[in-house]
Amino acid sequence: MKMRKLSLLIICTLALRSAFGQTADDVALFNKTGLNGSPRFTAMGGAFTSLGNDPNAIGINPASGAVNNFSAINFSFGINNESASLSNFYGNSKLNNDLGSSFQNFGLNFVFRGDKKTRYSLAINVNRLANFSREFNITGLGNEYTLGEYWADESAGFNPDVISNDAYAAWQAFLLVPDSNGNILQNGYAYGQMINGELVSNSNVNYSVDQWGSFNETNIAFAVDKSSKLYYGFSLGFPTLNFRREEFITEDIQNTANPPYSASSYTYRRLNDMNANGFNMKLGLIFKPLENIRVGLSYESPSWYTINQFYETDISARFTQEPEVGQGTLINSDILETGLYAYRLRTPSIIRVGLSGVLWNKLVLSADYHRQGLGDNRLYTNNRSFNIDESLLNNDFQPVLNDLLNTERETFAFGAELKLQDYFIRAGYRLDESAYLSTYQKSTASDLASISGGIGYRRGPWSFDITYVQSQQDFTQVGYRGFDENGNSFEVIDDITVSSLNHNVIFGVGFKF
Repeated sequence: MKMRKLSLLIICTLALRSAFGQTADDVALFNKTGLNGSPRFTAMGGAFTSLGNDPNAIGINPASGAVNNFSAINFSFGINNESASLSNFYGNSKLNNDLGSSFQNFGLNFVFRGDKKTRYSLAINVNRLANFSREFNITGLGNEYTLGEYWADESAGFNPDVISNDAYAAWQAFLLVPDSNGNILQNGYAYGQMINGELVSNSNVNYSVDQWGSFNETNIAFAVDKSSKLYYGFSLGFPTLNFRREEFITEDIQNTANPPYSASSYTYRRLNDMNANGFNMKLGLIFKPLENIRVGLSYESPSWYTINQFYETDISARFTQEPEVGQGTLINSDILETGLYAYRLRTPSIIRVGLSGVLWNKLVLSADYHRQGLGDNRLYTNNRSFNIDESLLNNDFQPVLNDLLNTERETFAFGAELKLQDYFIRAGYRLDESAYLSTYQKSTASDLASISGGIGYRRGPWSFDITYVQSQQDFTQVGYRGFDENGNSFEVIDDITVSSLNHNVIFGVGFKF
């Protein structure tokens, strides 16, 4: 069999078709924000729209910078462990623990005195919004419908030059069998045994994922304090997202025969690599109607992103005997990739309101409500986009986003802080609504709930803080989805039900000057 190369155009077109099902998941990453940031911010559930006096608070309400009485510099990092229960993978379950560390926050805020009743703040901060890093694997037994069988079914009767990207990689790895005309045979997968005239094969499946990335935002904020009664501010935000997920599906074949049906195992690899840079603006104010009461309000404009992305696919296969003379028993396909392509994304605006108060000059209570949804997630192109067509985004990808994603998400956050001389005891709760509509959350991702607590110590200009955050979310890790003859999606390789419990310990240090 002679190896064949697809043209770049065909590779790109078919790869984008395979990426179609992942588009909603990719866009959902830009709506995935949990409880991350400085120790004080996270310990109090992130309910800081009306509080200020924290580098992370400036990221949600630019007026917060003027609440500070002194200039300050802050830094924090975290150690996190994800304890995940993996289940429903061909009847198998597994507990997985993944330990890592992460940057959380950096803030620098300069406070200047104007006249006796006016102060100004100029601040820059970098905040972690979400962490995507995750690594796990699980094995399932007794798969009765293999990937190879699916690729053969969808390609039967077609020439390899017009089959899907994944099936073409299988063809290059000798996993698909041609007829005398060079077209793919019906049931033309290269393993199994003929039983009563039917090709039968089962497999044991190992699925593994190595995922890395984060969602961060840099803010440059200017704020004004008028008589310590009214604070207002403006900021420019520059969010960045980096995401890389590499998945491996290995099938060990239980039944093999003579060539060309002698494949004993194969590994399918797919890679999704994406990075994005964005821009937004924020307006905010904090008002003190009473000495111990604060009301906060902020508006965050839509964020406009430029996304650069590419996909890779390849297959390596092992055989008990050479499928063809001179080929050997270990065969690798080419690495089929889309090449880099660029497009634009606009995410919805966000309104945040907050209320906080001080009791007995010792206890701070705060509550926040955030609503995202004045608009929608919109894909489009501009003159700097390349390798992707506007009509493809509008006609194929955009309807999927409109159908699946929740563009009117809500967040509820509550926090408390008790001052005991130089020490502070804090607690918080936060609920972030899922990026997906409730109809689809069982097969995508649920709401994200977080509880937190921490302590702090202040001595002179120095501050030291530590916080523990526990976050829980259920989600579905997609194994491999195909399409039947009616165009309906179905699980070729089982999806995995994941119940994730994330433990994050955040350390921070600050200095006022």
